Amino acid sequence: MDWRGKAAALYGRFSPGTRERMAGAVCEAGGAVARDLTGRSDLLVVGAFATSLIDTGHLGARLAAARTRPMPVFSERRFGEFLRGETADPAPSLPLATALRQSGLTHADVEMLAAFDIVRVADDLCRFGDAQTLKAAGEIVGAGRTLGDCVRILVRARDAAPKGRRSIVIDGGGRAALAWDDGLTTLEGQGLLPFDEAAATVEDIFEAAALAEAEGDLDEAVRLYDMCARADRRDAIALFNLGNVHLQSKAYDKAILAYGRAVSRDPDFVEAHYNLAQACEAVRQYARARAALAEVLARDSRHADALFNLAQIDLNAGDLAAAKARFEEYLAADPPSDWAEKARKAILYCTAKLSA
Repeated sequence: MDWRGKAAALYGRFSPGTRERMAGAVCEAGGAVARDLTGRSDLLVVGAFATSLIDTGHLGARLAAARTRPMPVFSERRFGEFLRGETADPAPSLPLATALRQSGLTHADVEMLAAFDIVRVADDLCRFGDAQTLKAAGEIVGAGRTLGDCVRILVRARDAAPKGRRSIVIDGGGRAALAWDDGLTTLEGQGLLPFDEAAATVEDIFEAAALAEAEGDLDEAVRLYDMCARADRRDAIALFNLGNVHLQSKAYDKAILAYGRAVSRDPDFVEAHYNLAQACEAVRQYARARAALAEVLARDSRHADALFNLAQIDLNAGDLAAAKARFEEYLAADPPSDWAEKARKAILYCTAKLSA
């Protein structure tokens, strides 16, 4: 792969030393890496220890965004093979619909399993051995375990058993064990790494911040995101997330500071410029909001939300000609029908006023 101008999102917690090696390989080849999925990402790589981000919905949201764009998603293990030029063996050849038929799982569930290399899917095909794995996953979820529990159980089964000898048993209490000829081996436990700030990596702290945010502990999320930003002074993602937490708390001045620091570290971070504009609008700093939206459009001229918001600012400022032009640009970007209707009404209003 030609990495020049390409960017990889290395998301979640990776095996010790793996993220650094992967980032080094990508950067050496002329690419870039980030700790989270952004508008500039060309592919998503999920860390092997990112399982705690499943049940919070964080990882599912990233996988859904990657599917929508669309972009490749790699497990940590699969991306390592990709960087080394290795080919998966055997290649997927069984129709995924056939494997899913009796599992009770959804395509989104399969995407999650694939993100941890539990199954491998390509072009709606999977491997023949994956059919049994999907059946086992369906049984685990059917027994009342969460998808996060299911992934952890299957990963531990894969790592504990030789190839072709995995057989997972679910007892009446929903507990999972690996069946052997001479008995059972427990697969219980959350499979989470301990979190000790004194010895934690930036990825550990970043994940802890995301979990605190998901649980509504915004003060702790602020503390941990700020710790990440101080630990890695080149990274803009933690500052962006810090700004998002402040924006959620309506601490707009703090959000503006965080987003401002994020774009100073990464001037091409479109999402940070856009959210900076939102925070500035909230405190009526319209000139700075306009400037931030201009930065968004300089990098993505068809950014629909930026076009609409900039048109609204022009309208509120009484610059009807500029507002009309922006709303027309917005319509050309093919927005959702309800927002398109709002833009049409605004254009009619501007036209009438300009003609009066």
